[in-house]
Amino acid sequence: MATFLRRTCRLHQQMSGARRYIQRHSLRFVSTSDKKESNLSIPFTPEDIADETKRKELHKRLEEHFKDEDLNSPKNRIPYGYEENVPEVDKFNYHTVWWFWFVIPVIVGIAIFNFSLNDYGLRSWSEREARLVMEEREKKGLPYVEKNYIDPSKIELPSEEDIEAWDVKIKI
Repeated sequence: MATFLRRTCRLHQQMSGARRYIQRHSLRFVSTSDKKESNLSIPFTPEDIADETKRKELHKRLEEHFKDEDLNSPKNRIPYGYEENVPEVDKFNYHTVWWFWFVIPVIVGIAIFNFSLNDYGLRSWSEREARLVMEEREKKGLPYVEKNYIDPSKIELPSEEDIEAWDVKIKI
């Protein structure tokens, strides 16, 4: 784990320096194909888009430029958004973020759910307690459950007048 973190920090430091250098010194497009330099850069202005003939010409040049459908071509690579210029670092950062923000929380969440809620409703506790009570009653020679589980002399019921005063609604 320490090696992984060291490598991540080292790559981040290297790439942040490279990113600053590229931002300061990049003034033109980088060629990624064997085409002529004039075909690569397609400059246009808002006036060119408004003009119908220039818009058609621009459309043709863009179609020509992007007609290569090879998905492995560096020109057709869609970056993950972490590092535009170095695909390996971009992919590494993407997978690192995916691991730390999705995989680990899901695994930890499942573990917490399993280990903290494994006795939901105290079911196993109540079963253990019932077995202890049953063993105790067996030793005393009593049945498992008595007819009067609670002593009837301790139960206080309301009087007939109190019951008649209550407004009871039964919904079916």
